Amino acid sequence: MCSASEERLSVGKNCKSCLVKAGKWVSLKTDQTLDTDMVLQTQMIDLIVFDKDGVILDLEATWLPVARAVAHYTVSRIPDDWNGDIGASDLLAALGVDDDTGFIDSRGIFAAGSFADIRTCWQKMLPSHMISLEHDDRYQHDVKELVNRHGRNQTVPKGDVETPLRQLHAQGYALAILTNDNEESAKKNMQDIGVLDLFCAVVGADSGFGSKPDPFGFLQCCKIAGVAPPASVMVGDTMADYGAALAANAGDFICIADSVEDRPHEKIDKEKVISRIDQLPALIAPQMILSP
Repeated sequence: MCSASEERLSVGKNCKSCLVKAGKWVSLKTDQTLDTDMVLQTQMIDLIVFDKDGVILDLEATWLPVARAVAHYTVSRIPDDWNGDIGASDLLAALGVDDDTGFIDSRGIFAAGSFADIRTCWQKMLPSHMISLEHDDRYQHDVKELVNRHGRNQTVPKGDVETPLRQLHAQGYALAILTNDNEESAKKNMQDIGVLDLFCAVVGADSGFGSKPDPFGFLQCCKIAGVAPPASVMVGDTMADYGAALAANAGDFICIADSVEDRPHEKIDKEKVISRIDQLPALIAPQMILSP
């Protein structure tokens, strides 16, 4: 009797990886039947978990207008009697955003953190008698309105993302999003670019599982997909993404970066650094290793 992974060899689109014993086997790429006494070894990957910003979406094009608007609004809430000197550009710089050039550092708080992390960072820079950014209802409401106004229908994908995502989905991979953005915002972004239907799970920092690099959001994606963490891969661009993958015992991590030098940690495999996700289907295809 063959194992579950052996049986998957003959099952349509679910044939992503397998282990075949000595005898006849079928190439997944050519359907050619071969006689061999070799063993075909591959890694089983069933779930691909994506970060959102900087991976699926163009971070600067999508979020820079939002960052600037929220920073200017926050400065406007500083009490008039404070004699300090903090401007919107200072708040942005603390998050890794250069207001002059529009560059967003992938290692900074804005790219890798949550809205809660942003509020905590800014609160330390503002006068002690200012409102609590975390608890003031009016501030929370107004910021949400700004995000909707400047971000809604302004979502910019990072190149052609729909083609590779639909290709991976058609091949039988379960797809999920794990973001330090809010869940509702993430779903709106995916709806804007027409790919929301491809994801079995969208988990945000406000979904009840914490934020990256904690592993619980990743584990929730695995739970929803019915996949064990070692059979999953994280695709991300920040240390928070890499940390979540490590903490959750993910099967692998694929880094999105302009170059291998830009990867967030030196231990990330250089061979698993790609600039955009249109390179992902070829990279994630089962690597067949024949051994005696």
